[in-house]
Amino acid sequence: MNHFIKSCQKITKLGDEFIAQHGPLEFHKKAHELLILARLPDLFDFKELVHNSFDSDFNKNQNYASAQFSDLPITIVNGENCFLDLYFWRRRPTVIHDHHFTGAFQCIEGINIDLEFEFTKTQKLGLYHDMGEVRLKNSRQLNKGDIAPIDLLDKFIHQNHHQAELTINVCFRTPDIGETNLSNYLYSGIRYEKHPELLNRINRLMSFIHIGDFKFEDLKINIDDALNFSIRNYRSQSQSKRYLEISKLMNNKIQNELGLDLTKLMDEHESKMDQLEDQYN
Repeated sequence: MNHFIKSCQKITKLGDEFIAQHGPLEFHKKAHELLILARLPDLFDFKELVHNSFDSDFNKNQNYASAQFSDLPITIVNGENCFLDLYFWRRRPTVIHDHHFTGAFQCIEGINIDLEFEFTKTQKLGLYHDMGEVRLKNSRQLNKGDIAPIDLLDKFIHQNHHQAELTINVCFRTPDIGETNLSNYLYSGIRYEKHPELLNRINRLMSFIHIGDFKFEDLKINIDDALNFSIRNYRSQSQSKRYLEISKLMNNKIQNELGLDLTKLMDEHESKMDQLEDQYN
């Protein structure tokens, strides 16, 4: 595993030099080239990783908390302008999403079915939501050693289906670029930007719902709040009277202001997801 880490350190240094000279926007091309050079699938050893991860000199600056992304994210190397993560995935799909960084990912073990999409906006729903068409652009199987470049925002929209019992991917990437936020997409056509202020508003609202009583009608709730709340709480099992009342009001706001049946759109999306997951068998 020491050879694996040293190879990661080498390409991270080369990535730093490239970005310092050329900037981050073309890094997805260089990252692909450097991952080929590194031969990481040949050097990776799971048992050595477990052992090394408890050494005193193991990288202490982790990009994600342990339960924040994938089944286990581990940052191997932090550079000045780029870093390299390992993501462990059990057998499941990601959401359809774009990226607020550039780089590339490589399959180290397992199988990825990578679906690439393009999104054509037909209606602006709010500051952080759009309606449009999500169209499949490309489908490919990524086996051990295969690499996919990650371009910025809508230049690379994809959904990664991890089809082995365990899939391990390397992600060689820049930090977040500028003030951009990634977006998720529904098969039924909704794009929703993961804007921090919006996410925090709905997190606060959900906490308040389960803490105490308040007058929901007095809150300055906008259409982005309603859309984000309803998407994130689709198929919620909560039987809280306050939650059920607010959920109904949010859906009514979406119906009245936009003419959308969000539950129907979510059902369409989940039906497509179910069909895809059935294909795993």
